[in-house]
Formats: sequence, structure tokens, C-alpha cells
Amino acid sequence: MMRKMHILLALHLFVLCVFTSSVPTILDTDIGTAFDDQLALTFMLARPDLFDIKLIICSTSNTTARAQIVAKTLSIFKRFDIPIGIGQYKDDDNHVYEYRWSEDYSLDQFKKDGGLVFLDGEQALFDEMSKASADNIYHYIQISPSTSLGNVLQRQPSLSTYMKLFAMGGSIYNGYENSSSPSREYNIYYDTPASQIMFSSNWTYFSLSTLDCTNFMQFYGPLWKNFLSHRSSSRIVNMVIESFTIWYNDGGKILPSTLPYTPELGTPEMYDALAAYLASIYTSVKPAVLTFLPLFVTDDGYTRENQTLNRKIDACLKFETSDPYISTEQIGSFILESIIRANPNTNEGHCLSSNMYFLIFLLINIFYIVMV
Repeated sequence: MMRKMHILLALHLFVLCVFTSSVPTILDTDIGTAFDDQLALTFMLARPDLFDIKLIICSTSNTTARAQIVAKTLSIFKRFDIPIGIGQYKDDDNHVYEYRWSEDYSLDQFKKDGGLVFLDGEQALFDEMSKASADNIYHYIQISPSTSLGNVLQRQPSLSTYMKLFAMGGSIYNGYENSSSPSREYNIYYDTPASQIMFSSNWTYFSLSTLDCTNFMQFYGPLWKNFLSHRSSSRIVNMVIESFTIWYNDGGKILPSTLPYTPELGTPEMYDALAAYLASIYTSVKPAVLTFLPLFVTDDGYTRENQTLNRKIDACLKFETSDPYISTEQIGSFILESIIRANPNTNEGHCLSSNMYFLIFLLINIFYIVMV
């Protein structure tokens, strides 16, 4: 049964890739504290055939340190065409555990290499969102607290009109570590007023990756071992493992997780990777199951339903498989294979090579079923 589901997903993604084009995209990230932002960014950079990244804005806490991590990542991909916006600095208790990985590559060096850094990231965000139109719909991938976005929308609420939002945040029925009651999810409660603005804005489409699904986004076992096996042959895989190891050793290992994790064993929850994945396969959601719900953010930072609301959000609540880890393994395979096959020497998409990969994968599995 599991193998048949892998076949269906491979066929689905094969067809999807043929008919999908790169979409203008803004990424809003708090990279460096948890490691999921780094994997999500790497996946997006690995798939320029799906993501035409127009701006990466770094939000919350030490935003300059976060921007430096983004800059080094972009330099390894040789993507100096993607500008970085620095959001408002806030002196809080959030550690940027991944920062040491980027210490040898400054923002000044990024600019010397041809990159562009906006010190007023919120103005850069305002300007970029203003470019969206009915004929030029953007994707906005929100994988951090929505401080920068909230400030911009407070200035000009109509900027969301021609945007499809893919956010990681909230907890509807299950909380952290799959607890039986909802949690105050970090991305929502860190800046509750900004989250309330985001939820009440008029989006072309709003997809929400909640804890109900992201709790199971850990990549480990044979899937992770295969990824590790490409470290010596892939500069990008090596980058992921190197930054993951520094993040882990410099304090990331203290963050709680459902399953144990180390750079050798597997990842903690890759919460943000689900939002990026759902953006990459839109209008499909497989193997996730999303439900339109009238959601709002309470004043104390919870995500609740209110049946009187006309505005509904497409929320990820479960997966197609009874064992959610089977579905997240399929998602992980798509994300990690994209990273393995990334070519940092070109900005061109690799949809054809991905098509071949999925076709071969499909044929091998069909042959296995027929023979067995």
C-alpha cells in the first residue's frame, strides 16, 4: 500500500512539473533560530523552475544576523540577483544558533559580490508587494512571525489583494509534539497583533500549515541517510549538513522535538518546509489534506474557528495516510531530492531532470509491484 502511494505521488508530481511555471515569490523568514527556515530556503533556491524569488525579508530579533545567513546561502547558489530586506531589530531572548556558520561571509561581501541589501526591509517589502497585480499574482511564503508583513499591511491593506499566502503557523486541534489540545503556536503569538492583521487581510488565497500537520515533518531513517550519502558529491547537500551541524552544536539541540534528532540521525520538525512545499505544488495539496475554515487569532495568540466569519483559510489538518509519517516521507523525498539535484551554477530550472527522476522512480516501483 505504501509503495502504491509513492507511485501515485511520483506520477502526480511528474505531471505537475510539466505544467508548472516559476511564480514571483516573496519569502519572509526568521532563519537561524530553528533550522527549518534554512531547509525551506534551500529547497526554494534549488527549484528556480517553481520559485522566482523577488525578495527575502528577515524578520524579528537580530535581523542583521539572519540576513547574513541568507546572504551566505545565496552566495553558495550564486543568486546575487535576489535582494535581502532587513526587518526591524528587536532585542529579545531569541538566539540565532546558525549565525556562526555565516560569520565568514559578511553583508558587505555579499554587496561586493553583486548582491543587494535593503536596510529598510519593510519599505523594500512594501515596494515589492506593490508590483503584484491581477495579471501578476505573487506567492508570499510566511515562515516567521508576521511582524514585517503586519507593519506593511497596516500602512496599505490592499497590498494583499493580489497575493497568495502560504504561511506556517497556528494550531487548530493538536499542539506541539502532537499533544491532544491546541497550543499557542510561536509564529502566531510572538506578534499577535501582526498575526491578526495577516488573518483578517484580503488574500487571493490563504494556505495555513498548522502544527496539526507540521508536527510530523521530521526527515530521518533511510530518507535522511540517502541525503547524507550525497554530501561529498553535492556542494548544496554539504552546505545543509554543515550549517545544520553548527546550528545543532551552538544550541539548536536544546529545542524540543517529537522524535530525537542529530545531524547524523535526522532533522527536528521542518515546520516551514511544509509551507514552501504547498506553495511549490499549488494548486495541488497532495499528500496533505486541507480544509477551508473560518479562522481568526485571539488576543492571547491562539488560532480559533469562528463560524460567523465569511473569510476562510485553507488549513492543513491531516495527511492522506493513516500514518502521517508516510506522507511526510513523500514530501521529504520531493524536497530533499530537489536539493540533491540542485545546480548552483545556473538559475535555470531543472524541471526536465526532475521529470526524468520521477518517471524513473515511477517505472521502478511499477516494475516492483508487477514482479512481486
